[in-house]
Amino acid sequence: MLSIRGIYTGKEIKPLENIPVQPNVQVIITFLELDKMNQKINPKKTDISKSPTQLFLDKCGGWKDTRCPKDIITEIYASRTSSERVPQLF
Repeated sequence: MLSIRGIYTGKEIKPLENIPVQPNVQVIITFLELDKMNQKINPKKTDISKSPTQLFLDKCGGWKDTRCPKDIITEIYASRTSSERVPQLF
């Protein structure tokens, strides 16, 4: 299954991405009105150049921490506890 973005002009469908499929194959075309989806996601700005997935990821942001990786790793190791249990072999 493959999804690509495109524009329907009223007479034809124009893909906005390369189609990595051999020509002359049967396809199912499903219409999603992305303008309406984008308005729900961001009513102030409609950007059809980004996929709904990319719009979602833009909202998520990234990991933010002011500490350096060494300090984070040190904290992780310090918070671990060890077990006093003895493994049973038989």
